[in-house]
Amino acid sequence: MQNRYFEFGQDTIIEVTFQIHGAGNLHGDGMAIWITKQRATPGPVFGSTDKFEGLGIFIDTYKNARPGLVFPYVMAMLGNSSTTYDKDHDGSANELAGCSARGIRTASIPTKMRLTYFQEQSLNVELQYQVADEWTDCFETGPLKIPSLVYLGFSAETGELHDNHDILAVETWNMHVRDNTDGSKTDNTNRGKNKATAAKPGTGQESRGWGWFFLKIVLFFVVIVGGYVGFTMYRTSKRGSRF
Repeated sequence: MQNRYFEFGQDTIIEVTFQIHGAGNLHGDGMAIWITKQRATPGPVFGSTDKFEGLGIFIDTYKNARPGLVFPYVMAMLGNSSTTYDKDHDGSANELAGCSARGIRTASIPTKMRLTYFQEQSLNVELQYQVADEWTDCFETGPLKIPSLVYLGFSAETGELHDNHDILAVETWNMHVRDNTDGSKTDNTNRGKNKATAAKPGTGQESRGWGWFFLKIVLFFVVIVGGYVGFTMYRTSKRGSRF
């Protein structure tokens, strides 16, 4: 499954909701999220082509030959269009970064993965599969460069075994401008600034409100006193005019 050309620009977030499930203890092999320069074609790397150019995020549910690691295992590989994926050793020779994710298969909640890419600086991957709305850090890379115009895609492979790999939802947005469901755009750059300018109890707009209230009371009494003094002076002058 793949979309049309996708602009993987500055400071981009991709959030995928998915589910890996099946019956029995024998299952595999896993699924992949692709951010690549070329269109996907069927191949040996989690159902997609080898020697890709771009980024592959692999959720490997079947352990071949990586002693010391707990599976399922999530890893990233940065392809340069000539490097072959080391399938016999579960990508050991290609791993950019990774983490174990025991329980991500047949999780009790819809599982999620969030990729946060700071252009040419780092890629952060978080998972949500243990508790709803609770993110777990998987890994963060150092500086890396991913093509800016790419295809975003998904693939899965079961080999001789059987498993289900369901993509339930995909969201992508720029950290500065996010597309809303109604077609409008939200500027996320100013989101923090807007919160900072909101009135707080005892300060800001509330303080100005109380100040204006007391000022009106003072002005009211000034008018009353001024009117009384003026009336008294008027009566005194009228009495003096009689004599």
